[in-house]
Amino acid sequence: MTAAPRPWSVQPLSPAVLAGAQEVMRTCIARDFGDAHDPVVHADVDDPLGRYPGTAEAFLLLAVDGVSGEVLGTAGLRDGRLRPGASPQHLVERYADGRTGQLVRVCVAAGARRRGIARGLVAAVRERAAAGGRYERLALHTYRRSPGAVAFWEALGARVVADDSAGASRSVFYEFADLPASPSSPPP
Repeated sequence: MTAAPRPWSVQPLSPAVLAGAQEVMRTCIARDFGDAHDPVVHADVDDPLGRYPGTAEAFLLLAVDGVSGEVLGTAGLRDGRLRPGASPQHLVERYADGRTGQLVRVCVAAGARRRGIARGLVAAVRERAAAGGRYERLALHTYRRSPGAVAFWEALGARVVADDSAGASRSVFYEFADLPASPSSPPP
């Protein structure tokens, strides 16, 4: 017996799905992170086509429903450099060389959760990052208050490199020790 094909696909960001991607990210930021919109912190959400041009350095992938065309989730990659004063200094220094990619905007619409979407998007981002050859490692940060986030990242094998929950960033910082082997054909 073969598994049924998943009812969603991974696609790169495009103008056709821009509004849906922004809606998923904005809702996730408010609902899961409890953050109000900040035009500086969320500039990439306001202009994802400009901030995620689809290069090896910066891209945004989407999970799109195969029937309705609705955007179900997002996950992206960008340069991992961190701002001094807003993140632990040892990580600011570690990522300053530009060899670390930052896994960002992993968001799934509330009604689409528990369907493997976040896991599938993260795998696709990791594969594309490996194929791009730009980064040696991937890092990310999340909040302990974000429902299920810490358990999710740890289940995927990310390791804690700093817990700044009580610090300026209010975040837990993770890294993936290695990128997956490059696939035979590049992902979207």
